[in-house]
Amino acid sequence: MKVFRFLKDKWFYISLIIMVLMVVGAFEYTFGFLDKFTRHGDEFLVPDMIGMNYDEMVEQYQDDFTFILLDSVYIKNFPEGAVYQQNPGKGAKVKKGRNLYITRTSIAPEVVEMPNLRNLSLRQAIVRLNLIGLRVDKLEFVDYFARNAVVDQKIKNDVIEPKEEVIKGTPITLVVGLGNGNKTTNIPDLIGVRQTEVKNLINNASLNIGTEIFVDNDDADNLYVSRMEPDYSPETKVYLGSTINVWYKSIKNFDFVWYNYEKFRRDSMTEAWRRRKLDPDTIQYLIDSFNYILKNRKFSYDSVQRVNDMEMMFLDWTTKNEINDSVMFDDFDFLDYDYEIDTSFFYDE
Repeated sequence: MKVFRFLKDKWFYISLIIMVLMVVGAFEYTFGFLDKFTRHGDEFLVPDMIGMNYDEMVEQYQDDFTFILLDSVYIKNFPEGAVYQQNPGKGAKVKKGRNLYITRTSIAPEVVEMPNLRNLSLRQAIVRLNLIGLRVDKLEFVDYFARNAVVDQKIKNDVIEPKEEVIKGTPITLVVGLGNGNKTTNIPDLIGVRQTEVKNLINNASLNIGTEIFVDNDDADNLYVSRMEPDYSPETKVYLGSTINVWYKSIKNFDFVWYNYEKFRRDSMTEAWRRRKLDPDTIQYLIDSFNYILKNRKFSYDSVQRVNDMEMMFLDWTTKNEINDSVMFDDFDFLDYDYEIDTSFFYDE
């Protein structure tokens, strides 16, 4: 057919080959240009710049990254003019010329104006201090008609007046009123509280932090209170301004979930005993037994230590016999176990 005669013409095939080569060439050029424009495959691992002098860092890496300084902050015990934060962080894969956002430490300490805390409540004063970057050093209680009202504000032993410039992070002593009535307060339950939150909780309870003992060496975010002195009890009251000593353990070594589970069992069983009107001395024996376990168990993740903890005995035979002789436990239906005052009764999983 004449319609398909061109298929026998060699110039048709030459033209077709030229067209294909042009299309392929166009694609190659386009994608090659895009790779070059977007630096595809040209990636860098972001180094750790924390602690480096800012000017030296820029000089060393200016060909690889574009640095954008977001802020300068004063950090005590950190080198002046050093990189304090970076984004993206160490190990991130980025292309050449990528923006790196930097926060560095300032050469001079940042200052703030001291607020007027007088006549505020203790809680209000603590919030005000925290908002502007100051912190409570300690509480001093004095005779004053309004309980927990701030009477004065000091740095160490010197009164600090409102609007005076203070270096950010400075610890402030608050002089607080005792009030005319009861001068005692309950202590907070600090077990399982992160180290960074402990002091604030203690101060909000009108108390001071005492000795801090670090059983484990770890970052503050991983340290939690494993023990406190005085021991927590809803009935325990101490004088305003008293100190609380705390022990910290790493969450990597101390099973706080297990610890809190045992506390819950103690509290729920105690409530059940009280509802059934058991003899108060008997209830106290059992509470003391739980408390002994909570204080002396290791609460370790180690399987051998966990077995040893579970086998820990806490009541001697004299005490057990006294309890069994004084109470007829068969008269009560609140227990799902054969009642024996030993570890297996309280701590079977």
